Amino acid sequence: MTLRKIPYQSAKDIVAFYSPTPPFSQLAAENTSPRELIGMAMAQEMFADAVTFLAHALPVRESVWWAACCAATRTDWNEDEANAVRAAKAWVHTPDETSRRHAEQMAELAGLESGAGWAAQSAFWSGGSMTKPNDPVMPPPPYLYAQAVAGCINLSAVLPDGEAAKQRYRDFIDMGLNIAAGGNGEHEVS
Repeated sequence: MTLRKIPYQSAKDIVAFYSPTPPFSQLAAENTSPRELIGMAMAQEMFADAVTFLAHALPVRESVWWAACCAATRTDWNEDEANAVRAAKAWVHTPDETSRRHAEQMAELAGLESGAGWAAQSAFWSGGSMTKPNDPVMPPPPYLYAQAVAGCINLSAVLPDGEAAKQRYRDFIDMGLNIAAGGNGEHEVS
């Protein structure tokens, strides 16, 4: 599978964007491709590391879409959480300031204790300003959205009790790889 949405040939180029765990850094050998690194991480059940890596590897909209798709597989969200997931998806479809600010509001209502709130937060941190509309512009740090994407996916995989975490992680990584290959990520999960 060609990961055509990932604009990097070397995994090292991607791990330079954030601070991976030391064991994951060791896997990212000089000539390791992103696909190879994800495969090695999955084989070693380094699921959270693979999620964080892929969140940084994908372009912004694809990364936020991945978070929203993963969160949307959950059927146990309350109304505010479900609205947060919908707001993240809405921003991907219409990535303008109105959608981004709506995602901010939905993240605040949902809270950041679950993956749903982080999905909306990732859309809000996708660009623009982190301050209120009339305040001086303060753009989010580079790749802050990717950290929110990773938070969304990791929390969506492990909460509420971790019982289904391994299968969810496998399904979620498959969704992310589908998006990275140019798909829409919304496929049947097992």
